[in-house]
Amino acid sequence: MTARDLTLRIVRTYRSILVEAYMPRLRLPSPGPCFLILVFLFAALAGFAQTAAILRGSNLRKAPNTHSAILETLHPGDSVTLTSTKKRSGYYHVSASDGTVGWVLAKNVSTSGPSPGPGPTPGPGPTPGPGPTPGPTPTGLAGQLAAASVKAVPQPLIINGQNVCGTTGDATDAKTQALDANKNRTDIPGPTAYIAVDWNALANLPPAQADQLQGAPVEVEGFLSHRIQVENSGSGESTNCHLTNLDEVDWHMYLTNQPAQGIANAIIVETTPRTRPLHSWDQNKLSLLVDSSTKVRISGWLMYDWQHIGVIGTQRATVWEVHPITRIETQDSSGSWHNVEGP
Repeated sequence: MTARDLTLRIVRTYRSILVEAYMPRLRLPSPGPCFLILVFLFAALAGFAQTAAILRGSNLRKAPNTHSAILETLHPGDSVTLTSTKKRSGYYHVSASDGTVGWVLAKNVSTSGPSPGPGPTPGPGPTPGPGPTPGPTPTGLAGQLAAASVKAVPQPLIINGQNVCGTTGDATDAKTQALDANKNRTDIPGPTAYIAVDWNALANLPPAQADQLQGAPVEVEGFLSHRIQVENSGSGESTNCHLTNLDEVDWHMYLTNQPAQGIANAIIVETTPRTRPLHSWDQNKLSLLVDSSTKVRISGWLMYDWQHIGVIGTQRATVWEVHPITRIETQDSSGSWHNVEGP
């Protein structure tokens, strides 16, 4: 349905009501001028509507979340009209071609115009100069981590069989996309692949070697403090396309060197909505470990989250993280470790 069709439908529906309501006040000899005013008003409002196209098979839902009722199925190439260009929980509010109004996942909608034709063939550019000189080769623990690093292969977020977020989230700049790619991996290291790293050593790894060390499988011991922070409030995170349902967000946990410490003294370790379906972690059971004397061992992929450098010392101890987590263990009184997913 085009913006013009939408306008005429509204005009036909409300013309008689509005004319009868306002004609006595305007004291016009006929409804003609009122009708023209009404047409111009709705035409102006319709100018804000934007026609868009469906990129891939999508569900038109009653509300902006994956749990709401499906009104109909939209197919690639279908045309929809956006009632607003503002997203809500990663969805656009649209009117389908048959007039059905609902919510569709924004990632599956193209709001861009036609692609421009090819421009003129550029001439030869200047010969590039030498690239940056690589940093020193890591040695010791850093060398061990660099040798074990595995490049991330990010995965989309699939909820109820539907792709709701791409492999690198919805960031548009290359640096954030690279960061989110590291967050969105789902591979699990072999049981003996993890490199044991002391809490202090991990917190103080050299930032200059972040690109070489990220992606190493690590395990670090400590205590869970403060709380299990489920990121389902606010505007969400780019890595998860700013979605905020419980099954679409990360769990932030605070690993400290001593029990019951503040978050300024914590290494952030996170589970993600892409990895949790591969595990049986229970938020309520994990919360029982928070601020307790039970030591935990967190295993997963080493990551450097440069976005939070400005809050080191207030909201975290370091921007080195274990993200995503792939294994959580607790230590008993004899010193033995037990996977929290065990019987």
